[in-house]
Amino acid sequence: MVQESVNEEIKWLEEQLEAKKKELAIGGVEKPEKEMVREVIKDVAAKKPQLLPTQSVLSDDAAKKAAYNLKEKEHQQIIEGLISLAFAQGLAIAVKAVNHLKNPHLLDEFHDALADKYYEKLLAARKLKI
Repeated sequence: MVQESVNEEIKWLEEQLEAKKKELAIGGVEKPEKEMVREVIKDVAAKKPQLLPTQSVLSDDAAKKAAYNLKEKEHQQIIEGLISLAFAQGLAIAVKAVNHLKNPHLLDEFHDALADKYYEKLLAARKLKI
C-alpha cells in the first residue's frame, strides 16, 4: 500500500513536471529537469498540498506529533525523518510536519532533499532521461 502511494505521487509528479515543461517552453525558458522537480515540490508544499493525489488520513494532530518527535533530533536526522515520513505516509503529512517545526531553513532543505529523492525515483522508474 505504501509503495502504491509513492507510485501515485511519482506519477502525479511526472504530470506536474510535464505541465511545468510546457509552461516554460511557452515562455521560451529552458531549465534542467531536476530543477523543475524542485520547483514543483516547493510549489505544492508551499501553496497547494491539497492537490496531491494521495492525502494522508492522519490528522493535523498526528503531523504535530511527528514534528514533536523530530524536533529534538540532529538537523540531518530531522531531514531524513521527514523524507522517510513522506515516503511512508505521503508527501502531505510530511509537509504538515515540517511546517509545524516552524523553521524556514529546515523547510527549504527538506524541499531540496525531497526533490532529489523524488527525482531519483523518477529516474529509477525510467520516466526521465538523464
